[in-house]
Amino acid sequence: MPWRLDKDHADFKTLTLSEQARFDEFQNSIHHLGMHPRVAAQSWDSNYKELAHNQFQIRLSQGNRCTFIIDEGRQLVTILQVGGHT
Repeated sequence: MPWRLDKDHADFKTLTLSEQARFDEFQNSIHHLGMHPRVAAQSWDSNYKELAHNQFQIRLSQGNRCTFIIDEGRQLVTILQVGGHT
């Protein structure tokens, strides 16, 4: 079963073109290719880390992050915030 992406209730901040490109690569790898979010974030120095139980973050740049929740059982990634610092 491929991984799915939910960003319906995400809080989006303004991103630079390179930050947007990284987020697009991340979300497209999950949404279109069904990748696990850890694998989707491996193509750059994303500093993938767990913040709390099932809540994770990747670095889009020095100043902006993307935070999300992983539901392993449902293979669902729920985006919480894109941009800003968590």
